Amino acid sequence: MKSLHFSGSAEDIGRQHGIQAKEEVLFSLDSYEKLFWHEGEITWKEAIELAKTHESYIEKTNVALLEEMNGIAKGASVDFYDILTLNARSEIALTTNKTDGCTSIAILPPIGTAAYLGQTWDWREAQSRSLFLTKIEQKNAPVIQMVTEGGIIGKIGMNDNGLGVCLNALRANIRKNRLPVHVGLREILNSATIKEVYQKISDDTIASSANFLIAQGRTREKDALAINMEISPKGIAEDTTADAYLFHTNHFCSESLIEHIGKESIEDSAKVKSSLLCKFLNTVFNHYEIFNCICLGRKGPLPSQIKSWRRYSFLSLLRIGLFFCSSSS
Repeated sequence: MKSLHFSGSAEDIGRQHGIQAKEEVLFSLDSYEKLFWHEGEITWKEAIELAKTHESYIEKTNVALLEEMNGIAKGASVDFYDILTLNARSEIALTTNKTDGCTSIAILPPIGTAAYLGQTWDWREAQSRSLFLTKIEQKNAPVIQMVTEGGIIGKIGMNDNGLGVCLNALRANIRKNRLPVHVGLREILNSATIKEVYQKISDDTIASSANFLIAQGRTREKDALAINMEISPKGIAEDTTADAYLFHTNHFCSESLIEHIGKESIEDSAKVKSSLLCKFLNTVFNHYEIFNCICLGRKGPLPSQIKSWRRYSFLSLLRIGLFFCSSSS
């Protein structure tokens, strides 16, 4: 997987992204145009109009987010609204999505020797061409390490304050004209503390449904902490631990949210617990089969735009800022 380093102002960072990852940006545009049509018979022109409904809320939240997207568009020689549409791809595609598979877990002391956060990311095979690792050095904001897709400014990773975030898509056919999920992920990674995350992510902040598993290693001021937030336009449900573990898959577990949204199959979340925890503890304590986690394999002769399997796994040691990533091929 390509590893890129961006720095400077928001527009500088975006321009570097667009120039250095132009091929990945173009791959994203190609695969999501096909995916939108397959999932909801949405044309690219229609997708752009849907994405535009989020623009004013993003601007109100943090105008630098739009400046970075504009820089990507200039660097990759594409239209700004193409990049905005990529960053709203969950709101366009995942409200009708029928397949999923990501798995996340956080382990804190004393179960672990340190604070660990990790997940598998299972998504369309076609998007493997669009992935890259990045380190982003911003002005007046944390240094970020993350894995992302070409053109998308926020995803799964950690920052130099030892704060990390994982993502699980949650299927629900509801959305608002608020902050797209991936832009919300960037705002989490732009945060110095979990307290700041709470200030940014509220009941009426995120446009569609997702699960954010967030953890921060021990600091001089505070012990390690992990929070799991099931987020929906209908509200937020959360679990917190300072001395154990949290895990999540792609299903609503909160009874209150299920009541408002409709029954979702949550059996898989319980099934995965034993197998996932054993494999993750193997990773943490024995360094054995480090990324051989729960994942979707390739099944059947499906087109790459709709066939899902594990695209990558990552593990973060939050207190000391180590970030490991393994891609599937």
